[in-house]
Amino acid sequence: MSNLSEKTTIYLNPKVKSFIKHKAVADRLSVSQIVNEHFADMLEDIEDAQVVKKRRREPTVSFEEVLKESGLTFDDLRS
Repeated sequence: MSNLSEKTTIYLNPKVKSFIKHKAVADRLSVSQIVNEHFADMLEDIEDAQVVKKRRREPTVSFEEVLKESGLTFDDLRS
């Protein structure tokens, strides 16, 4: 987590809050670290989905074609 943090207030379902607090204690992390890591993971997933959507129309290249273009064979991979 960055040293540059901004304080904010969020309202959580009591069960969610309890779960996060217990997880923080079990993992020896702060509640802020748990929340920040979760949101960082979510943002990464969103970015990945955007890349997949953008590249969806690209032509498919078979594994065999990749090997051929690389000058490799299946036997090269086994050794």
